[in-house]
Amino acid sequence: MKIECSLKPNRLFAPQLVGLVSSMDKNGRPNVATLAWITSVSAEPPLFCIAVGRSRYTHQCITSSREFVLNLPTMDILKEVQLAGTISGREGDKFEKVGLTPVESIALKTPCVKECAAHIECKVIDTKEAGDHTLFIGKVVATTCEFGAVKDGVLDVSRIKPVLHLGGTFFTTAGEIVDSRGL
Repeated sequence: MKIECSLKPNRLFAPQLVGLVSSMDKNGRPNVATLAWITSVSAEPPLFCIAVGRSRYTHQCITSSREFVLNLPTMDILKEVQLAGTISGREGDKFEKVGLTPVESIALKTPCVKECAAHIECKVIDTKEAGDHTLFIGKVVATTCEFGAVKDGVLDVSRIKPVLHLGGTFFTTAGEIVDSRGL
């Protein structure tokens, strides 16, 4: 039997992979924010789309710089991930406030987050308005990952334990890897 669900519709497709999105403001000051609305939208060319609220400082930064880095956090830095999603970088160095380290990217001025397992550097090629958010579509210009983050051609989720958002202050992680060919 099914019942009417009182949960927000976007929370029914949970958990969602969490990213720390780094960006750069118009004065060259780095920013970092927690985001769960991230998706790959093309394999060739490789494109990612992120949804950012128009009132957010991150929106202002990406609009100005036309670039962003998707950083893949692990459960080891969940406290920092949660904090990065609750404070603004408008008033100062958010990297410092949340205890994360900006490191040089390969192809962008925007830094990567040192503590993350993987980084996808993107140049914005298009934007679309969607309700109270803007969709930023970024073309991947470089990727890096921690040694051992990939095993047998897939992300080794049982080792790196990526952060997955359930909604609000609730998170989980992935564990078992199942090869569906054996089912």
